[in-house]
Amino acid sequence: MQNCLAVYTAKRAITGRKLAEIARSVGIDLRFMALGGQITGNTEAILGKALTDVNGGGLLIVGGFEVDQENLIDFDTRLSQGDQPALARKLNGGLLPWCELYSNKFDYEKACQSDAKAKAKLDGSVTKKQLLALKAAKHRYLIYNQSRKKKGSQLMKTLTPALAEAVDGIVADFQR
Repeated sequence: MQNCLAVYTAKRAITGRKLAEIARSVGIDLRFMALGGQITGNTEAILGKALTDVNGGGLLIVGGFEVDQENLIDFDTRLSQGDQPALARKLNGGLLPWCELYSNKFDYEKACQSDAKAKAKLDGSVTKKQLLALKAAKHRYLIYNQSRKKKGSQLMKTLTPALAEAVDGIVADFQR
């Protein structure tokens, strides 16, 4: 199962608010948490700042499709109450799709120099036609279906192309 997709773009980093708008455009209601499913106290920073500058670029995104609305409403209630154990049960039980999101600055040359296998992995993750765009990219967004659940995969595979389109980026099959 494909579990991590990347978006590479030469555009500047987007905010959490922009990512939530992109998600809504493809029928996903998006929520943000700290990695590990922890309740975050900096939601306004996530919404207003470049994602590369928040929480070290790492967040947990929780998505809700139309069929998930009842669970999402309960999730929002539990989130506002600070009920961490109930949120963990929802996420671990696969009741809502979630993925890890890593946003960072990207430099193709530096990435290739850092690891002997990196160039082959990067070049192999895109088509020859997309290679120039990959080399010109300044930011990378990794959407990682860490849960390896079907709903998480659906979230990743729905959000990634929408994000790529919104930032004039390319989608790559990121190999961990």
